Amino acid sequence: MVDTTKDPKDNFVAGGCLARWDAPNEEPLYSIGLYYCREEFRGKGYGKPVFKAMMDIVGGANCVLTAAVDMSEKYADIFGFKEMPEYWHLEAEIQPGKMRIPELSDSYTTENCKNVDPDQLTNYDLTICSRNRKKKMELWFQQNEVFTKVAFDSAHKIVGYCTIRVVNLNRLCAAPFYAENPEVAARLLADVSKIIPNFEKYEKLIFWYPSVNKNMESMLSKFFPKDAYHIKIDFRTQFTKKMIKSRDDVVYSVACSTHQFV
Repeated sequence: MVDTTKDPKDNFVAGGCLARWDAPNEEPLYSIGLYYCREEFRGKGYGKPVFKAMMDIVGGANCVLTAAVDMSEKYADIFGFKEMPEYWHLEAEIQPGKMRIPELSDSYTTENCKNVDPDQLTNYDLTICSRNRKKKMELWFQQNEVFTKVAFDSAHKIVGYCTIRVVNLNRLCAAPFYAENPEVAARLLADVSKIIPNFEKYEKLIFWYPSVNKNMESMLSKFFPKDAYHIKIDFRTQFTKKMIKSRDDVVYSVACSTHQFV
């Protein structure tokens, strides 16, 4: 929605992004992201027509979004996004320049994702997210300024993988980051950070993770002093028809806070 009385460079009022995800042997899943209304127009009903237009396209299909704390109840009560976990997702902001790599377990090794069998990695990912994301994963790994490592145990079984990408404003974002235990997570974080040029010069490294993962903060405390990271409640994942479950206890950062739920 735009204000036609204003200059095109400053006429934005409200908007959103609707995506559709088709996966093999699965019903379509829609997702709504980047839904935003300029502050001066909030509380005046300008955002509702935008949201309704997206929901008209969704129809009776399942739809997911990540709801900010102050919007979660509204999405549930007004727009029907009532299927959700009991817990929230947290955001951890890290200062890369203060990282100190601790002693790591020798039980796990990591490899560049380019050297890993794609089918093996897809099969591991399916243990976390029930929808097949093979094509999406290929796109994640092939983008510029994206750094990925896959973790293996002594039997060469995949036990996690971590992607850290360069984003705007001199920041980094872990997206996604999965690990079967804190030792795997520590190995992945250490090894990926080593292959990022000038890692220590970035202002922030951001993680979005479910609060049900109780190992995240203890892992961070091994790498960073208390003044080097900050954790806050950020969003809740909400569905309209059916909540798609995932192994959130092994999620150290979701793939995307806009159109992915794990």
